[in-house]
Amino acid sequence: KKIFVLVLLFIVNSYTIVTSQTTKIHLLIKGERNEPYQNATATLQNQNNGHPFTPIKKVVNSIDSFEVLKNTRYLLIVSATNKKSDTTDIFIKDSSVFISIVLKEKINQLSGITVVSKKALMKEEDDKTIVDAASLTVSSTNAFEVIEKTPGAIIDQDGNIYLTSTNPATVFINGREMKLNNSDLSALLKSLPANSVNKIEILRNPSAKYDAASSGGIINIVLKKGVKLGSNGSINLSYFQGVYATKSGGFTFNKSSEKWNSYFSYQYTDKTSFEQLKSDRSFSSDSISVNQRSFTKYNNTTHYANGGVNYEVNDQWSVALDSRVTYSKNDNIADNKIDMILHPSELEKGKSNAYFNNKNHFLFASNTLSSKCKIDTIGSEWTNVFDLSNFNYYNNQVYSNNNSLPVKPLITGDGINENKKIIVNLQSDFTLKLPHSYTLEIGIKIGNSTSKNAANYFKDTGNQIRYTDVFQTNQYDYKEKIGAAYIQFSKSFFGFTLKPGLRFENTFISGNQTIPSDTTFLIKRNDLFPYLFLKHKLFKMYGQTLMASLIFRKSIKRPFYESLNPYPKLIDQYLYEVGNPSLKPQFTTNYECNVTFNDIPVLAIGYNETKDIFSSVIYQDNNSKIAYRTYDNLGKNKEIYGRLITGIPPGGKYFFYVGGLFNYNEYHGFYQNEPFNYYRGSFTFFTFHELKINQSFSCNLQAFMRTKGLQNFYELNSFGGMTISANKSILKKKASIIIAANDVLNTNHVSFSYNRNNQNIIGERYNDNRRIGITFRYNFG
Repeated sequence: KKIFVLVLLFIVNSYTIVTSQTTKIHLLIKGERNEPYQNATATLQNQNNGHPFTPIKKVVNSIDSFEVLKNTRYLLIVSATNKKSDTTDIFIKDSSVFISIVLKEKINQLSGITVVSKKALMKEEDDKTIVDAASLTVSSTNAFEVIEKTPGAIIDQDGNIYLTSTNPATVFINGREMKLNNSDLSALLKSLPANSVNKIEILRNPSAKYDAASSGGIINIVLKKGVKLGSNGSINLSYFQGVYATKSGGFTFNKSSEKWNSYFSYQYTDKTSFEQLKSDRSFSSDSISVNQRSFTKYNNTTHYANGGVNYEVNDQWSVALDSRVTYSKNDNIADNKIDMILHPSELEKGKSNAYFNNKNHFLFASNTLSSKCKIDTIGSEWTNVFDLSNFNYYNNQVYSNNNSLPVKPLITGDGINENKKIIVNLQSDFTLKLPHSYTLEIGIKIGNSTSKNAANYFKDTGNQIRYTDVFQTNQYDYKEKIGAAYIQFSKSFFGFTLKPGLRFENTFISGNQTIPSDTTFLIKRNDLFPYLFLKHKLFKMYGQTLMASLIFRKSIKRPFYESLNPYPKLIDQYLYEVGNPSLKPQFTTNYECNVTFNDIPVLAIGYNETKDIFSSVIYQDNNSKIAYRTYDNLGKNKEIYGRLITGIPPGGKYFFYVGGLFNYNEYHGFYQNEPFNYYRGSFTFFTFHELKINQSFSCNLQAFMRTKGLQNFYELNSFGGMTISANKSILKKKASIIIAANDVLNTNHVSFSYNRNNQNIIGERYNDNRRIGITFRYNFG
């Protein structure tokens, strides 16, 4: 005990001596309009004679600090691109010093500009990774393809996006959650042109500031707005050819003055694609298998427009209005062949051919009114956002089912499906910078989503009499109200950054199916979600500091509209999809440790524990052989994951990164009244390469591969894809020609299998992924 006390006293005394000799220079860096200025370069030189001292040089944020010696004179030089350098002579006594620096514009007459560096493809900012979309959009035709190329993001066949865990991520656009199902969300993302995406924000472990309904993290798509460069704009034309063609063209225009900034853009896209599906499904208790072969051709025409205006009332206040409208018209034709085979004789017991023709269109309109008030010059601010979104969907379906074995009368049918959705969000966030490096964040959010779904279907069994199909005809209303409030602090001390937070959410969900019968249900609950973030410097490597972070978080995944809606939806002649109103929400507890190098994520290790998992499952009627795809709570899951990224930082002629993600899952539960236990490890690998041949010509390569993957308990065989592109600047760098090829090796084929709990399913799904195309862009102004 005496030795322990002596050692402890020695450590405390040594620490006191060291800390008593040092203090800090606190920096506040602003632009000419008092706005916080990020990514300036600060150099600190020791001016004391007889003290050899290597100058400290680093990229600083608008609020930053240097640790310095007391009773020492320093020279501080702050510089930034297109700004006049600021030089300050500082004498440190025995206390910290606060310095405010205003960087002024540098005015030079230039005959030309040469870009010698560029944004990093990825960088880490506390609890989120920011991906610059510029390198990803050159080989993409829409926002969906941009996400497919985002490092570490995987999209399955149903449109779910996975970041780290096997729970799907929640998709935001401009910081607002899209309350849409997978098919509607995929259609919306495919309707957004690639060049409308400014950046992708990946929040694998969102803080208490963000919605708790994000067990798999958040992927936020930030769309471009106007830029303050006077009057300028661009035009673009592109053509991609796979089995079918994609054509696109559009323009953007920006105009700004001292107080006003406005923008408008329009994009037209005409795309044709296909999906090919092979599936063999059987049950162990039955000797008959259902073999499906289908081919679906999609024709899509999209008009996308967005515009907005920003007004700076004064140096503290600014208000903005942003609007986006997407109109998409789709026509898809599906040819679906199903054979029923008797085993082990391989005798055909049934043969049918179904034809589906869906003609639909949707209109999505979103309006966002926002304001920002800068309370002081050190980063305190108050932001308010009001967002109103409308989604109107209309589908006219015609189908026929011809049974040739045994011979039955031709069955034809048609139906109209309408879905109207209104989403309203009101959010207010307050950030206050306090003395002693404290930051307080508080906020509230009120969200309301209302859906009205109506389906009217009719049948004709061959006797020329058309009658109502009571099985598919329905009317269903759904309301979801979520009120939330959060509070979180952050404090920097002794190289640590600590950010604890707590979020409260009140959930009110009601569903009311009036046709064909009343299935009213109501969900009310209150939940608390704690959050803890701890960050600390590790050590320096090649002149850059490695930062480590520890994160603890709890989250919820609520049943969504389609998973609760009890009305059946026809998929094919032997498969329907139906919701489950008795679904319970699932809760996830997450622990993660990650490391960044030069603000680039390099290493992460995490653990997830999820209870009351709900997932897509298939049940079959043994008499009719018709299967029902629905949702059910299956049990609990434990997941361990690791992520590693390495490469060469950007800035030189050659830049690359390569990374991998490993997931190990343990499921324990019940499925079809039988124990359901499952253990599986899977790998995902991804890479990006950029080579600058010269100042006007560069080449990119992006690729990914996934082995032993999982999707709703389906085992996926290895698949992947590679995209290459070449970018050439012409016309004095005002224009670019980009040639790109997607899925070069033709390896993006997804094969799946399921063999447990009385079910055996094998199959393959293939889309029109392999394409080559050319894009022309011209910038003016």
